[in-house]
Amino acid sequence: MAETHLDDLCPYIREVGLQGKDSWRIQRRIYDHQFLYCFAGVAHVLLREQYHRITPGDVLIIQPNVPHQLWMDEEQPGELCWFHCDFFLFPDRHWVYEVYNTAERYITLFGAELQYKEHIRENPVFSGGRTLPEVSSLAKEEGLAYCFRTMYRAYTHGDALWQLTARRCFYEILETVLRQGETDRSANKRYVVNQMKAYVAKHYFEPLTTPQICEGTGLNPEYASKLFRRETGLRLVEYISRFRLNQAKKLLIYPDLSIADVAEMAGFSSENYFCSVLKKLEGRTPAKMRAHLLDLLTEEEP
Repeated sequence: MAETHLDDLCPYIREVGLQGKDSWRIQRRIYDHQFLYCFAGVAHVLLREQYHRITPGDVLIIQPNVPHQLWMDEEQPGELCWFHCDFFLFPDRHWVYEVYNTAERYITLFGAELQYKEHIRENPVFSGGRTLPEVSSLAKEEGLAYCFRTMYRAYTHGDALWQLTARRCFYEILETVLRQGETDRSANKRYVVNQMKAYVAKHYFEPLTTPQICEGTGLNPEYASKLFRRETGLRLVEYISRFRLNQAKKLLIYPDLSIADVAEMAGFSSENYFCSVLKKLEGRTPAKMRAHLLDLLTEEEP
């Protein structure tokens, strides 16, 4: 997705509510963005299997098609206010509302994947490469709680102008979150790179492409690949090859494994490709690398 200019935004607030004791311990995915603000207590969240502890003042942003679970702390149940939104006006905006408010459709959110992929929103990348954080700690921003409460009151009281009130509050919330992101931008860059590295570490033995890795981590492919190279000095495909090579070297010390077995287990598409990568990066053939590693192993045994 191309960068989104802030003056192109046309937010649509779908609905606003309070999250009491209701939780979803089964993995869920949604079509749009959901913002949650913690007023009190503690909530627990798993986003892409990464755990977050949500406490008062924290903003949680659940992004489209990101697997997540949420549950309240038993001793200090969290009190959260939330809203679902789009950053632009989509012609299917009412369809998404029906999904969330029709039991037969709502349960489809708990499947392995979303059924109607054409309705999944993209995660915006704002000017300058700014992206939405998944969790932002804004305990010192007292006005944020007021914004969420104002949105909730306007929505639940049937105010005919509630959408205008909600949009005004949305802009203030978004500005606060993005400004906090500016403060933590270096940390965010490291987080993005670490997300990609973690995905490679988990799936290196499978066929991998940059779009696939970015889809699996909820990142914009163009932005993420450029950032990865800028932060690591390596193109993502180079990093994958080096990671696989390290895994292969760990396997070469087992003489019972053939070179073809090692190549396949390390994620290389073929034995020949493995040999060419090893020769290029290490200057050795697999047989010579195996002999070298076994010699080192023998030397270190005493």
